[in-house]
Amino acid sequence: MNDTTEWFTVEQIGERTHQITEGAAVLPCHSFVVDGGDETLLIDTGLGIGDLRSVVEDIAGSGDIRVLLTHSHWDHIGGANQFDDIVINDRERHSDGSVSMDVLEDDHSAVVDFFVTEWLELGEAFPDGFDPESYTIDPVPDVGTVEPGDVLTVGDRALELVAIPGHSPGLLAAIDRDAGICFGSDVVEPGIELFAQFTTSDIDAYVDSLNRLIELRDDGAFDVLAIGHGGPFSGDELSVLDDAKRAATAVANGEVPFERIDSPTGVAYQYTVGDVNVLTQPHEEKSDDGERSG
Repeated sequence: MNDTTEWFTVEQIGERTHQITEGAAVLPCHSFVVDGGDETLLIDTGLGIGDLRSVVEDIAGSGDIRVLLTHSHWDHIGGANQFDDIVINDRERHSDGSVSMDVLEDDHSAVVDFFVTEWLELGEAFPDGFDPESYTIDPVPDVGTVEPGDVLTVGDRALELVAIPGHSPGLLAAIDRDAGICFGSDVVEPGIELFAQFTTSDIDAYVDSLNRLIELRDDGAFDVLAIGHGGPFSGDELSVLDDAKRAATAVANGEVPFERIDSPTGVAYQYTVGDVNVLTQPHEEKSDDGERSG
């Protein structure tokens, strides 16, 4: 298997906008290419297993490639070292300007191992020359910063950055109003699931973020929601945001029971509200005698 056309798949999801997918058998990870003519924006960099840069250049040519990392989780920063001009929300960056998968927590090393194990157990192949035993996500040095409210101008395209914390504290969406696309990263997972089980996740912030995106959708800012794993959603499918908001609100208000589960990142609480599953961090539970226990 080669590390470009056989590892990655490419789908056009809008005019001069492409979705690159890898790892679909276990964890479909999307990066997005926004072609601005003389400049290209790559949103997220996937797993770092294949030659992502060559795939991006095949789509948009060999002009300047800028990279927006929506957050610092391992499956979004994996291929970032293949590029030079990279930005992220400062809340997802070390003080020395680097980004690594342990910026926020150390939960993700177990998920990297889980991905490799699951991939091999399914009998799937990695690209030639890739050694799964030495696979790791290398830190990314010299990463610049952006803030919510900034507008990234990439050639003839403009993308507005919107804060959508909850899954992670510095999670960013990027909205191209002219194209009608919101790149929503991990605000919604396939399934439909909301992942707020990490140590820096915040279910209350998640509710606010979903409200923010719903308002933008209803104001006509976008009619396509492209996400980091699964999707994209369009038309009536955008009601996924309303379903997710109802579920997150019910969980935040303590209105639904949970099931304690083992996830790849450790113990989590799983709530089911209609068709939506929500994972949160374990919290203290009140026993019958009123005492708190972990």
